[in-house]
Amino acid sequence: MKDGLKEQGIVIEVFDGIAKVRAIRGTSCDGCASKSMCKPMSNSSDVVIEAKNELGACIGERVEVAMRPKTFLKASFIAYIIPLISFFIGGIIGKNIGGNDGWAATIGFISMVLCYVGIWMYNKKALKEGKYRPEITGVLSS
Repeated sequence: MKDGLKEQGIVIEVFDGIAKVRAIRGTSCDGCASKSMCKPMSNSSDVVIEAKNELGACIGERVEVAMRPKTFLKASFIAYIIPLISFFIGGIIGKNIGGNDGWAATIGFISMVLCYVGIWMYNKKALKEGKYRPEITGVLSS
């Protein structure tokens, strides 16, 4: 997994091929615009990550967790770009229907909200499938 987003942490829980890893927010988080959303109710600098545990890491082991760049880019595109495109398309439709900027803004906003509802429903399905879940790529120590 070359040039992926990588973090190190300690396994705190293991279940059904998944491991919960407590990681200190590191260099991958520094450049992320959404780093405050990982644990918005916490003032802590660490975050709990659910990762695929195909290597069989055990509780207490230090591990490396990574997300493939392609997966990260796809998730970012879905979360940020698709709603933006939806807003612009809704704005164009609103401008053509109503003829003024008020209609454009209203229809654009409604289409963006509907897009986020669709993304939320897609996300529920993707979470069950583990589609965008990072994975443990190495066990560093016990």
